Amino acid sequence: MTRATAVMIVAWALAGVADAEAQKMRLGETLVMAPFDAAPSTVAEGAVFQADRGGRKGQYLVVTTRAAKAGSTSAGSPASEYHLLSPATVGTLPDVDVLGIHYIKVRPERAAAFEQFVGRTLHPAVANIRPDLRILYYKAVAGPEAGNYIALFALTRESRDKYWPGGSDSDELRTALKPVQPLTTELSTYFVEGSALTDPKFE
Repeated sequence: MTRATAVMIVAWALAGVADAEAQKMRLGETLVMAPFDAAPSTVAEGAVFQADRGGRKGQYLVVTTRAAKAGSTSAGSPASEYHLLSPATVGTLPDVDVLGIHYIKVRPERAAAFEQFVGRTLHPAVANIRPDLRILYYKAVAGPEAGNYIALFALTRESRDKYWPGGSDSDELRTALKPVQPLTTELSTYFVEGSALTDPKFE
């Protein structure tokens, strides 16, 4: 159902976390994200993630669950504020130390219908697809990414390495996604060409 390849997903791992016992971040209905090319010198609040896979490898992302003030930046970097779509359909949000983020663009004329589809069909199917694999859809409501969406794969290092060992899709990932394959066709109708989350190997 979902184009879940490591090539398409930027994998951000909690910086400074070396083992499973280390602290994790609790996701929120609001996520404020600010990217950095180098490690930020100071972070007043939030967690610092570093991309260790994907096209942004080496970059940093400061993530907080507190809504940003109008026009605010995070330590000088413009921040985008994301809101979870249809939070009532998601359940309790997880603790994570890896964020797999796929940046997607929805056709403007289909945005309202897409958000209804997420709440009615998509989140009930994928927000709790496995206890250690949850796919959550957020919309950017402010900042440089305003109007765009992300599919956020809420993971731990253990689950990331389980489903994408060495950066490649596992058979277990294909098994997990198989029940939601029928949603692929409708899902693709909402996206701008080139940003669809579909992949033939899941069909």
